[in-house]
Parts: sequence; structure tokens; C-alpha cells
Amino acid sequence: GCATEGFAFPPLLSRPLPRATASRTIYGVAIAAAAYLSSVEDAAAFPPLLSRPLPRATASRTIYGVAIAAAACLLVVGCATEGFASSRSLASAVTQPKTMTRLGARMCPAGTRAMRSRLNNRVVCRVVEDREKTENFIDYVGRNKDLIDQFVNKGTGSTPCPPTKWNSKEMDIPALRANPPKDLDVEFPLYVSPSDLGLPADADAEAIGAKKDMVRDLMRKHGALVFRGFDFTKSMEGYRDTYKALGFESCEDPLEGTFLRKNADKEIKFTFNQNPTHYVGMHTECTHTLGPVSGAFWCGNPASVGGEFTLLDGRKMFYDLDQDVVQRFYDKDVRIKVVGLPAGPLANVLPRGMLANGFEALAKNMPGPTADLMTKYDLDFHVLDDYEGVPRFGGLEPRQSPLNRHPETGEPLWFCNIHNHARYLSDRRPNSLVEIARADVYFGDLSVIPAQDVQHIDDITRKNLHKVAMQPGDIVLLDNYRVLHGRENFTDFEGNARKHCVTWFQN
Repeated sequence: GCATEGFAFPPLLSRPLPRATASRTIYGVAIAAAAYLSSVEDAAAFPPLLSRPLPRATASRTIYGVAIAAAACLLVVGCATEGFASSRSLASAVTQPKTMTRLGARMCPAGTRAMRSRLNNRVVCRVVEDREKTENFIDYVGRNKDLIDQFVNKGTGSTPCPPTKWNSKEMDIPALRANPPKDLDVEFPLYVSPSDLGLPADADAEAIGAKKDMVRDLMRKHGALVFRGFDFTKSMEGYRDTYKALGFESCEDPLEGTFLRKNADKEIKFTFNQNPTHYVGMHTECTHTLGPVSGAFWCGNPASVGGEFTLLDGRKMFYDLDQDVVQRFYDKDVRIKVVGLPAGPLANVLPRGMLANGFEALAKNMPGPTADLMTKYDLDFHVLDDYEGVPRFGGLEPRQSPLNRHPETGEPLWFCNIHNHARYLSDRRPNSLVEIARADVYFGDLSVIPAQDVQHIDDITRKNLHKVAMQPGDIVLLDNYRVLHGRENFTDFEGNARKHCVTWFQN
């Protein structure tokens, strides 16, 4: 009949279903499409609408097709945006949980309650908990289209980021921790002024380049250096001249092609300046597949309040974390979810594998960077419960170790981005990411990581992290294998804008 024309099937509804209701959120579209495709694949197609089952490939060939299928499903099953109510044909194909609530003849799964739908006066099942207060992705993309067009700049000409160097097998954790390095408590980060390098205050990039070996030795020892007091580095060109003089060779940002990075040019990227209320936890820029060796962060202009750059020594974390926690994580490995959405009540009544396949098909055609991320990070899709038991769709990186050996020194390192990605932590600190960008971390077998373990990692991280209130012209050089980085949330007053940049290196 078709919702795109603004009218509904007369036998099903007493009045047309507004298009806005059917497409209010990407969440509603995704789960409704999944329900529709499931019923079709199971040959339980709605009799008034189809004379024979519609192949899933036909229904999901394009994002347009998925949206149409979702709209049709919403008309038939009662509708995901108003609560979950299945048609008789769909309900007969699934097994209901034992715990139910009732309104009239309507039975609802545990965790939901029966109520009258404002849409068509049917009795529907609605989730009891509060709806998540996150901006839906379609609205975000529409509101920020110009911004996203600036950020997505493929084919910059940079050398591709090198593969992550993994060397984490056969690590005897008790033996390694029994023999910590003598310089474990070395000054971190090390602040470097012109005089520390034996240079005058008006030193230029060429003078710094002459001290290249000295700078490399300091970086190897301390992990992170903060260059401060160099006048010429207050310009972006001075920043570029500095890392080139030191022999660093740029490579493509691991987040290239996503709207988390805005390109200053083919080498220099603006850091995460656009979400001041979002706290960025501690992480390396290494993914399972891609891993720059080092990086340089530059401050062109600090935030009015807050926005400190944060640094964490992964070598020290290996020795400071509780040994049982380290061993448990090492034995189980981790899997990092980098994209996702709530799965809703359907996850409790429909096969999760089927729902995951539906979300994957949808993600491949979703606006924004999702499809690129799926390929770049080798994602596969699942429907998993989070730490609160809420089912969520997720695109996960392959199984990986939370530990690694440094590619040059061989020292053991805490090499896990859980502090930034764990939903348990992001729910408890300033967070303004849209739902699809909310990450999480699971054990390698896809089981939920205990909250006490995540909290312990947060406690030890906060004990060891260092805040750097960067000033105009400051440059932070860091070893991306050893050092994790992050950013405090911030406020910019009218007339001021935080301007920080980063360049990643293949050496």
C-alpha cells in the first residue's frame, strides 16, 4: 500500500500511520525490519498482505527497502515506536518467556508491561525502564551534515596506517610482575624546554632536528614528552616542521573516513573538539587491525575551562593492576564493540542471530561511517546483553589480548581500551555520544565483564593518569604502544574554541 505514500492498509488500522511515527528512530526501523524479515523468512508472512513469502534479500537489498519493510511491519505488528506487539502470525512463531503481565487477553514478557497503544488502541507491551536519552542517529546526521562532510575526507594521500604488532602469547604474568623494571617510576610525562635540549629560547625546527637522537632516547625512557616554551611551535606549520625534523613519518589516522576526525590537511587531523561534554577515557590509537607506532598532539588554542589532555603509562598499569584481574583478562581475552544500538524487546522473543544479521544488513547501508568501519576493523555482529542485562546490537572487533609486549623493548604492557569503551564507565561520567557510537567491552567468549573488575581498572587508571593542561604551542610526543591517552570534558566561552590537532606516525 505503502507508508511512503502516507496511507495505511484499511483492514489493519482505523487511521493512517504518520510517516514520522514509523521512522522516528533508526532503532525503530532496525528492529521492526528484523521482525518483518523474520516472519517472512519463517514463511509466516501476513496473509492479508502477501500471497507468498518475500525473500529476505529482496526486502533488505537497499536501505530504502529496509525502511519500507519496517513501515509495513509497524502497521501490522502494532509498532516498535509505540511498544512491542506481535501479530498472531508472528507470535505463533516464537516462544514467550514464562514470566508475564496481562491486560485483558494480552500477555507480555518479563520486564515489560501491558498498556493501550495510542496508535490504534491495541494492547501492546512496553518496556518498563526509562527510554534511553540519546539523540537518534538519523537526526544527528541530518543536523550535522555539513560538519560530517568536512570530517569524511577519504583519499588524503597519507600512507596507510601499519598493522598492529601483536606479541602477547605465553606471558607468565606472575613471573613478569615479580621482576618490575628499575625505572618503573620514571618521570612521566617528561616536560622538555629548549634549555633541556641545550638550545636557546628562539630555537627552530632545524635546531630540534639536530637533537633527534637525544629526543628519541628520552621518548624511549619516559614514554611521553611534553614540548613547551618553543615560540615557533605556536603555528601549525611549526608543529609540522618539528615532527618532520625529528624524523617521524606520518601515516593515515586509524579513524580516517569517520566523523570523529576533521582533516586539517592530509597529515594533521583535528582531535575530538566537537563534543565538550563528553569525557574521553584512556586508550591507545591501536585497533585489532591498525596501529600507529607513535603520535604527536598539538595545542593551537586551549579550551576556556577544562579539556586537559590525559596520559597513562601502560607499562606501569601492568604492574599496578590487581594480579588476579590481569590474569583473568589475559586468560579470557577481550572483544571491543565499536558500534551498536539497543535491540529492544524483540531480543527476548526472536532468535538473536537473526536480529544480528538484520542489523548488519542495515549497518552496511547506514548513513555515515559505519560501513567503512565494518571493513576497516573487521567487525562481526551480535546481540548481547550489557552489564545491566539490556540487549544491544553490536559490531565487535575480533578477539584480542588486553596485554602486549612493546615492539621494540619487549616489555609487558597493559594494552586495552576498556577504560574508554566500557559502557559501565561511560554511563557514570559525562557522555554525549549518539547511541550508535556508544562502545562496550566483553570477554573473548562474549560474556559480560564483572562490574567490580571494570571499576578496579577505573580506580587504578585514575590513580596513575596525568593531566596536561596544554598551552598554545605545546606538543606531546607519545609512544602509542606504551602510552594511553584521553581528554577531560571542557567548556568554551563565547569567542573561544578549543583547537587541538594530532598526527600519527608509522615509526
